[in-house]
Amino acid sequence: MKKLTGILLCLAAGFMLGANADKSFSVDQTFGGEVPAEGKAVNLKQAIADLEQGKKGFVKIQGQITEVCQAKGCWMILVDGDTYARVTFEDYGFFVPIETSMQRTVIYGELSEHILSGAQAEHFAQDAGAQSTLKLEGEVREYSILARAVQLQNRS
Repeated sequence: MKKLTGILLCLAAGFMLGANADKSFSVDQTFGGEVPAEGKAVNLKQAIADLEQGKKGFVKIQGQITEVCQAKGCWMILVDGDTYARVTFEDYGFFVPIETSMQRTVIYGELSEHILSGAQAEHFAQDAGAQSTLKLEGEVREYSILARAVQLQNRS
């Protein structure tokens, strides 16, 4: 009986997570500037594929935030499956709340690829605190987004 209950709970959780993935994005908070109404937000993997094909400039990217700088909210990690990008904020002009992780987001910014030095990687790992799931050792190649605006959807 306990096994059946466990299986039913897992199925229900999977159903709820799957239903939430298809749910339309609802803006609860905005930080920085305005996200343009025109144009559809793409997922991070599509934005990276576009970048690798030479598309540059500002883009709307949607995804899930999994980590936020615990010192002051000056960066966050956006994920799409096994792909991630570090999000920082234009002109250091705004931050996000440090409890922002595990929220859906739409980010308007410029995507790029760069190399973090070992010292930078170590600094980011320390800022993430105990929540960090990224393995940053030595030089690390990563994608980053310089965000002009961030929209968050509250956890529900």
